[in-house]
Order: sequence, then C-alpha cells, then structure tokens
Amino acid sequence: MHFRLLLIFAIFLHCNEPRLNNQSEFGTDSYLENQSILCLTGQISACKAVTPICTTCKFFSTSTTYNGARGGIAGADAICMNDPKKPTEPARAVYKAFLVDDANRIACTTNNCSGGVSEHVDWILKSDTTYVRAADNVTIATTNSVGIFSGQTNDAELVQVSTILTGLATGGWTTRTSNHCSRWTDGIGSGNAGIANNSFGLNSSTLGNCSASTVIYCVEQ
Repeated sequence: MHFRLLLIFAIFLHCNEPRLNNQSEFGTDSYLENQSILCLTGQISACKAVTPICTTCKFFSTSTTYNGARGGIAGADAICMNDPKKPTEPARAVYKAFLVDDANRIACTTNNCSGGVSEHVDWILKSDTTYVRAADNVTIATTNSVGIFSGQTNDAELVQVSTILTGLATGGWTTRTSNHCSRWTDGIGSGNAGIANNSFGLNSSTLGNCSASTVIYCVEQ
C-alpha cells in the first residue's frame, strides 16, 4: 500500500514539473520564479552566477605598472580583473580601467557632460555614487548626476602616486584628441598621452608620454 502511494506521488511530481512553454511568459515573474525553482532543485544546470553591482564602489591601483600599450580598453579591463590587488569580496565583482579613448570608453563628449549621461560610452563611474579606496574604504570622491566628479575628497592611493595615464583632456572629462596612445595599443613616444599628475587629481590632465610606465586605476562596477 505504501509503495503504491509513493509510486503515485512520484508519477504526479514527474507529470507536474513546472514548465513555461508560452513564449509570451518569458521574462515574467512566473517565468523567473519557475527558473529559480528549477535551478535551486537541480533540475537545470544552466544556472548563471549573479554578478554583484556595487552601491558604494571601490578603486584600486594595479600591482604592476604599464606603458601605453595595454591591449586597448578591453586589455586594460582584463589587467584589472586579473591583478592580485583586486579585492576578493564580493566574489565575481567586475572592475574596469580608469581610462578613456575616442571610441571604446568615453566619459563626456562635451564639457562636463552638458548633454547628460547619453554621452557615455562604456563609462566606468555611476551617477550619484561614492567611490572609496579598496585598501581602507576611505572616500575618494562622490559623483554627480552625470557620473563625474569635480574634485576628490581624498587621495586615490594610501601613498600618493604621480603620473597616471588616463587619456583625459585638461578639463571637463572629455578625451584628448589623438593623445590616448592609439587607443591604448602604443607604448612609445612622448607628449602623446593625457595623464593625471597624481592620484589626488585623477580628473585633471596634462600631456605626458605613452612610453611612461604607470599604474592602472581599476574601478568596481
């Protein structure tokens, strides 16, 4: 008798495995709930790990210095993700390089983004967000509504670093015309790169050299 009841119950569960085959239901609360149940109960294997999104976000500088040849913006981002100084928590946090060029990463196309956040291209700072040093959680700066800051509260580094390749123009968070080491693929030449003089003025800029070897600042996303 008990065996028969268990058999009936097992058949019932098999026949009533939650499924959503109606395409119009994809993305709905019911669909997401169903996928979560299947994931948690091991009935599907393609469960994606959640990528955390920071609210108070961290800065760190790389443990190694690099000249302007960084494999482009994507290469610099990969350097950030693989650097031993990248914080281990939260797990799976994404860090991107504090660099701009004229195509792949742009903060502003007008002075201080007068046209709004639509000027951003893969920009790494968020609107109205506080950024802290990963080493000690001291505030570096807080961005405004268009994801830039006018000045820093504290140095981005525990011990100030000088000469940081950024590609930024003198003011206003725009990209320097042609002075971004050929979109961060060129490590030779002088007077051909936008640089910050030090880590207490990352948004300031003067002309420097693509041949200079500097840390990369990496920003949590």
